[in-house]
Amino acid sequence: MINIILGVAIFSYAIWTIMKFIKRSSKGKCAACDLRDACEKCQSEASVRD
Repeated sequence: MINIILGVAIFSYAIWTIMKFIKRSSKGKCAACDLRDACEKCQSEASVRD
């Protein structure tokens, strides 16, 4: 029983991580970047789009 619960937990986490990656990558390069708040390139691209 514990094996099933552990397997479901691992599988669920993997699906959640993949979905998060797909959503972030579809927003564009700077939206998916962890440094987007401190990156000069991303800030300049945001000002061009606004």
